[in-house]
Amino acid sequence: MCDTSMLPQKLAFVDIETTGMSPVYDRIIDIGIIRVENSTVVEQYNQLVNPHIPFSPFIQSMTGITPEYLEDAPAFEDIYPTIYELLKDTVFVAHNVRFDYGFLRNEFKRFDISFSSKQLCTAKLSRRLYSRYRRHNLSALINRFGFTCEHRHRAFDDAQVLWQFYQKIMHEFPPEKITVAIDHIQKRPTIPNQLDPGVVDTLPETSGIYFFYDKEENLLYIGKSNNIRSRVLSHLSSDYQSGKQMQMVKHIARIDFEVTAGELGALIRESYLVKKLNPIYNRQLRRNRKLIILKKITTDSGYDSAVLETLTHIDPDDINHIIGIFPSLRRAKNFLVYLREKYSLCEKILGMDASKGSCFSYHLGECRGACIGVEPARKYNARFLLAFAENRIKPWYFDAPIKIVEKNDNEELVETFIVDKWCLIRQMVSNRQQSSIPLEPVFDMDMYKILTRRLPHLSYGLHRT
Repeated sequence: MCDTSMLPQKLAFVDIETTGMSPVYDRIIDIGIIRVENSTVVEQYNQLVNPHIPFSPFIQSMTGITPEYLEDAPAFEDIYPTIYELLKDTVFVAHNVRFDYGFLRNEFKRFDISFSSKQLCTAKLSRRLYSRYRRHNLSALINRFGFTCEHRHRAFDDAQVLWQFYQKIMHEFPPEKITVAIDHIQKRPTIPNQLDPGVVDTLPETSGIYFFYDKEENLLYIGKSNNIRSRVLSHLSSDYQSGKQMQMVKHIARIDFEVTAGELGALIRESYLVKKLNPIYNRQLRRNRKLIILKKITTDSGYDSAVLETLTHIDPDDINHIIGIFPSLRRAKNFLVYLREKYSLCEKILGMDASKGSCFSYHLGECRGACIGVEPARKYNARFLLAFAENRIKPWYFDAPIKIVEKNDNEELVETFIVDKWCLIRQMVSNRQQSSIPLEPVFDMDMYKILTRRLPHLSYGLHRT
């Protein structure tokens, strides 16, 4: 066997069977753990678990576990101290590790236990080391390498397969290659010199926003994620660093974070704080001091047209007349030229041709004569509306303000957003303390984009006020 001193010395090979796929609503029914230290098995654990909830015939057929098998089995609350000790200070190894790790974290969380561990996915490790093969599920590994597995889809037997796979790669590959593969899979971070390495272990694996500061406490960057810890690690991982990001990372001296109830809260909070605090490395969400808008008007002849206006803010009551918002005058004019050519609009009616008589495009056959009354206004206006339909501000879906409620998994944190005419007018946060933040009802393009993308998927949390 090769020298494994450069490899992780404490590993827990874990497999679980569950009542379903949701770590929030489903429960563990079978768990197998093999704890290995210095390449030697030191403890093994094989336990059925009573979930105290029903589970489908499909799960029963796949695992061979029936409710009758579990009647006398302990509940998770009876065994979690033992499981915690088995997993403590180890690298958590599983096949498609996010599934097993996510379930166990949620099980611990129900008893106010915060569990965190480095993770190693054997499926990714197989793809990395055996890239010539197409399939890397557990059944494929068993068949390919002749591993022993007496009862497939039973937790302890599957955990034994993982240990057999790890032993095989230790025999087959030099430790340097295995280490490189593991580092790549784990995206091991390069901690900046001035950053305390222990800060990474304090980051939560929940939705929220995070802040990077330099040693002078200048705010470098604000980001958001459904998993703060994972996203911060991706910033610090060397294979993610390039250009400006690499420059930013080397100056990080402190990391802070705010937990939100879910993705919507993280998006809204990021958008608001980037505009308010103006971090050095945030570009896309920075506040534009001036906005160029296209507003729909009607000419004296009854033809629809558009005028360009420069505004510092947009009144929510005016959004029904806005058919385009742009960061610069050049972008707005280029957009008008594009639509004129694509939809045969009249450049004179659009104010792009000040000559008398017909516009120049009419002589080229690109205008249908609206400029000289040849094309009726009704027909022209229908095409005009079609041209701007995709880019215009959508009308507010509701006849009154709405309330959007977002909760985290255990419902300890609840955020409520009051929204009207695409504007966030109040935000309320409820955990151990209540807070309410009234906001000025000003139309914000980033907020508009967030809401239009997510309102169709948030119907469960919508309430009319």
